[in-house]
Amino acid sequence: MSNLQSGTISCKCGRCEITVADKRAVQYFRCGCEDCRQGLEWARIKGGDKLEQLPHLYYIPADITSVKGKDFMEVYKLRCEGRSTRLYCGSCYSLMGVEHPNYQGNVFLIFPRHCKTDCDLSVKLTAIICMIDYPEDYDAPPEDEVPLFYSRKFKQEQKRWSQIPLVAANFKQRTKPRKGISFTELIEAVGPPKILNLEKGERLI
Repeated sequence: MSNLQSGTISCKCGRCEITVADKRAVQYFRCGCEDCRQGLEWARIKGGDKLEQLPHLYYIPADITSVKGKDFMEVYKLRCEGRSTRLYCGSCYSLMGVEHPNYQGNVFLIFPRHCKTDCDLSVKLTAIICMIDYPEDYDAPPEDEVPLFYSRKFKQEQKRWSQIPLVAANFKQRTKPRKGISFTELIEAVGPPKILNLEKGERLI
């Protein structure tokens, strides 16, 4: 008998909501990358919440059992060549989730500060990542006892990254049957992404 409990990710204005079969986050990072920052800066200009200097991001199992307010949802890419696809509420510009091909439909990404969720986010911090993009005028990153990755350009970092057990487990091809639809299928149902054509690395705020 399954002991999974469902959870919700919703926008701040209440028009959009996603219900997932398993509310337990499987991974937690803090990310300094320019794309995470730019996506949140763009939403802030449109009326979304103020962004953090080093955002908290969590991976949620991509088993979506119900969707509310699909007509209010909008899908965006920062640039044509961008690989991440972002799902926002088109009314309050809460960021509902992020898809990337590397997730292989297994998980999707949420920023709890930029949506509302009752998902279980008690998983411990895995790593601080993508600090190659972290602005020099921001505060120094916290000195948590977790790995810090400047990039994954170098073999040493690639090796350290691949040795994190949760990374290996969550970013792999799915083998278990899905409950409901994937986040990828939800994005496809909302419609083709709008391209923002933002200059790579540009500070919007």
